[in-house]
Amino acid sequence: MNRLRIMTLALIIVTGMVALPAVASECMKCHSSPIFKVKHKSLYDYFVEFRDSVHGIAGLDCSDCHGGDTQATDPEMAHVGVRDRVRYDRIPETCGECHENQKVAFCTSDHYRILEDTGTAPNCVTCHGAMEMDFIFAGRVKNTCAFCHNMESGNNPEIPDRADYILSKINIIKGYRSFVETNGKDRELVADLAHSYEELSAKWHRFDLTSVAQDTKELLGQYRSAKAQAVKDKRKN
Repeated sequence: MNRLRIMTLALIIVTGMVALPAVASECMKCHSSPIFKVKHKSLYDYFVEFRDSVHGIAGLDCSDCHGGDTQATDPEMAHVGVRDRVRYDRIPETCGECHENQKVAFCTSDHYRILEDTGTAPNCVTCHGAMEMDFIFAGRVKNTCAFCHNMESGNNPEIPDRADYILSKINIIKGYRSFVETNGKDRELVADLAHSYEELSAKWHRFDLTSVAQDTKELLGQYRSAKAQAVKDKRKN
């Protein structure tokens, strides 16, 4: 089921197709109602954020993250257990049901160890948000890291700048990747590079910046070479 959802999301990104649930759950019927908008505006706003998010567009239902009973009409029955799956220290487990590689990498990090010990370290939503998921871009990640890693705390204050620099290089790779996948003739190389990019994306979640920086440098060089070759091939045509 998780693979199906990921494939659905990929289809949306590539083709622009929108997959919506065949039958609206009771969650959506209630949270999207005009009455709810007036009486429980914050909860209505959460629904709107989810509906317009990458997960909402992909056709996920509230229960995919929250659990509960999506067909129950009684509010109390519908909400049984919904808080447990999104408890702060359980977020990685819940997100990891679909984002398995990212979860595996995150579970090797110091962030995860501290989260397990104290329940207060960063988790998935710290960087990506909750209802309306955010991708982490250069500039934004620096501010996020700096909440904990700063001169005042003395907790590795160099990390925000290091993370920001690495992510800026990863964003360059994204641009090269798009060009190479569209124009590269060596499809085996294109596939190998795409696989390496996915591995790097997952490895980022270990927050081992030294290792990730080296992998990023190597992959950036490979993509630059692939782009240069793709440009030559395109000119020949």
